[in-house]
Amino acid sequence: MSKLKIEIRKATIYDAEKLAPLIKRFWEEHSELLGEKKEYPLNKAFEEAKRNLTRKDSGYFIALHSGKIIGFRRWELHDDFYFTRELYVLPEFRRKGVAKTLIRHFEKWLIEKGQDIACISCIPHNIVMIQLARSEGYDILNMIEMRKNLKETAKRPRGETEALGFKWKIL
Repeated sequence: MSKLKIEIRKATIYDAEKLAPLIKRFWEEHSELLGEKKEYPLNKAFEEAKRNLTRKDSGYFIALHSGKIIGFRRWELHDDFYFTRELYVLPEFRRKGVAKTLIRHFEKWLIEKGQDIACISCIPHNIVMIQLARSEGYDILNMIEMRKNLKETAKRPRGETEALGFKWKIL
């Protein structure tokens, strides 16, 4: 793994336009992990970036290489805990330490805020993120959300996947 020279900084509203394409790609890759192939509109990603950048309980840290945004980490304050809600690195910059740098920067920021716990939200299908979090010392916090269709008219599973050592239907 080769290390890149990257800068991490808090995103501002002025970063929303350049952050939007990465948010779009994050949600498209996220849908693929769930067995779908949905396109996420760029204008929706831009609105999401603006919304999260103007909230007091949410924000982004961005990773820059040669002045270009190559990754981000969106945080959210929930029940007095700071969670990573999304973490994304452009494919060509993966496995070069960018995600770990984003995680460690966020943890340092939390310590400076007087926090002693950092949390990550992740779908069980995202084994790569789970492995990354585990390698950085994260453990399971408290729950896995599951769903059951109670009526025939409910949305049917699209297929199956394996996660956490079990086979699951993908909804």
